[in-house]
Amino acid sequence: MTLVRNTLCFCFLLISSLVVKAQSADEIVGKYVDFIGGAKQWAKVQSIVTKGTYDYGGMQFPFEAYSKAPNFYRYKVSSNGKYFEQAFDGKQGWKIDVFKGETNKTILTGNEAKAMANEADVALENPFINYPQKGYEAVLDGEATVDSVDCFKIKFISNEHDTATCFFSKKDFSLVQKQAVSKNAELDKSVLNTYYSDYKKVGGITLPYKMISKIGDQTILTVLITNVELNVPVADSSFKP
Repeated sequence: MTLVRNTLCFCFLLISSLVVKAQSADEIVGKYVDFIGGAKQWAKVQSIVTKGTYDYGGMQFPFEAYSKAPNFYRYKVSSNGKYFEQAFDGKQGWKIDVFKGETNKTILTGNEAKAMANEADVALENPFINYPQKGYEAVLDGEATVDSVDCFKIKFISNEHDTATCFFSKKDFSLVQKQAVSKNAELDKSVLNTYYSDYKKVGGITLPYKMISKIGDQTILTVLITNVELNVPVADSSFKP
């Protein structure tokens, strides 16, 4: 009888753990959304203007990024009168690299126009808010430790079969790391690991002020944010080609 009870108890615990596991991906993402301020607070944000520095291998360049509802974005990195700039106006995108001597904008369409927005983290609304409606599936893929931080590991799979693996802190549910294949042609589809830290609250939402992108052990880019403004006027024309 004891053996039967123990067997039934083991089966119950096993089934319960599977149910919890099936639900926990949504729960973890939900707690992360709460950590960054919650969906209702983010819905009040109509524009974000961010300024700071990009550090490429010890060389620092000032940058400015603009995001505006519903899906506009633009960012610019400049130095000594030269710059790289990329934008998306909701229909098509464009970029120009004056560092390479370009004098005309290159028009971007389709996924190419949107890809860099996600990689550069300049989309207005956090992608994890209402992610099923945005065409993403979240799958719990175990646990891991990132820089001594115990994390939940979740795979995000888009309806276009792009996959990103995200690591959320067990302590406060902040996003610690994102791992995905780079959309930057110059990186030749390398796996890019982006690390997020120095979270600060601005106008009711919480943002990381430091982002480090690596390929393997090599640091490709360090982004340091120095200033964030919410709901400032940004002309639609500034996003257009």
